[in-house]
Amino acid sequence: MEHAVSFEVTISGIKEGAVDSFILYNEGLIQSGLSAEAYAEGPLGWFDPNTSMQSLQAIQSLAARVQARFDLLIVIGIGGSNRGAVAAVGALSPTGTELFFAGDTLSATQLAKAIRLVQERNAALCVIAKDFNTIEPGITFRMLRKELERKYGSSSHERIIAIGSGGEGQLHHLAQRHQWEFLAFPADINGRYSVLSTVGLFPMAVAGVDIESLIAGGIAEHQRLTTLKPLMNPAVRYAAIRNLLSKQGSIIEALVIFEPALEGFARWWVQLFGESEGKKEGALFPTYFSYSEDLHAIGQYVQEGPRIIVETFLNYTYKSSPLVIEPSCEIQDRFDYLDDRPFDTLNEVVYQAALNAHASDQRPVIELSSSQSISAYSLGQSFYFFLFSVYLSSLLLGVNPFTQDGVEGYKKNMYHQLGKGKVWPD
Repeated sequence: MEHAVSFEVTISGIKEGAVDSFILYNEGLIQSGLSAEAYAEGPLGWFDPNTSMQSLQAIQSLAARVQARFDLLIVIGIGGSNRGAVAAVGALSPTGTELFFAGDTLSATQLAKAIRLVQERNAALCVIAKDFNTIEPGITFRMLRKELERKYGSSSHERIIAIGSGGEGQLHHLAQRHQWEFLAFPADINGRYSVLSTVGLFPMAVAGVDIESLIAGGIAEHQRLTTLKPLMNPAVRYAAIRNLLSKQGSIIEALVIFEPALEGFARWWVQLFGESEGKKEGALFPTYFSYSEDLHAIGQYVQEGPRIIVETFLNYTYKSSPLVIEPSCEIQDRFDYLDDRPFDTLNEVVYQAALNAHASDQRPVIELSSSQSISAYSLGQSFYFFLFSVYLSSLLLGVNPFTQDGVEGYKKNMYHQLGKGKVWPD
């Protein structure tokens, strides 16, 4: 088992003394977060990942049965119900049963792809919804369920797993009524905080992710971040720096990744921070850049455009590759200056070149550096680091990280236009 820590934080654009002063000034509030006393009445089931160990055996047992019977699992969910699994599978490239993610769009074209997979493959469905009223996964599940019924008849229920809540019209009630496999969506966890719970772990396990190692990483990070003193705590420092930069006029934070396979992780981060903090003026707008590609798309704006962007460089990569750049003797392509270099050095140089160029022009740059390579264990640490950080950052901003009332605005308009009159149609 790995024991190295996950992220450590450095900053350009703010004096270290200013960060320390901010932390000390807000120490009481920060301590309420470190001890989980802040919003203690809220959904804090994610705070201690040890609780997920209780359901690990049931998750692994069901995942093994799915792997033995089916060659494809279509995961139907949206937002927090699927972004964690998307992130882990993208980053780790496991070799278990293939996953296809659906229910996160109302595009008929995307639905048609999923329908064809049901028709052509030996597939099962996993529908995930804490509140089974959301139209995107709900109607996608209906359409794919109908295809299962057409193909397999009375045995189609054997190909359905539901992860959700109890209550009339909710997934537990429907699973009991229609004989679907069921796993509980923890009542004390919101969707965007659910990655280290059954919600994220079951699809990951089916895909072949080592979820025991993932949870072990989350547990280790929980232990680290809840015991370190505030001034030495990287999650506290990251939260403090973000708030200070906002007060200095920054309005956008871009998570900068250098491994394209971390794009799903970056999208998970965007929802986590946007939905947790986006409730008042001063909240940083979260987005992400994938360098070096985006250096050729957005790099000009970052370097010389409005000074509104904070870049958070994620120094988190895979183990060193054995690839070495071979000389090109037959064709003179004018890249001879790269001959015999390890290919990894190119990404490392681009990382430092971009960071130094932007920081030297007084652009605020946060650097989150991991001492270990991407693995299930370190990914579990990384998930928890950001869960903990956004909790603390929201406290410093003065917002409840667990509400999302603003999301309901578009839903009310949509339901009105569609003539929704009841939760679950007969």
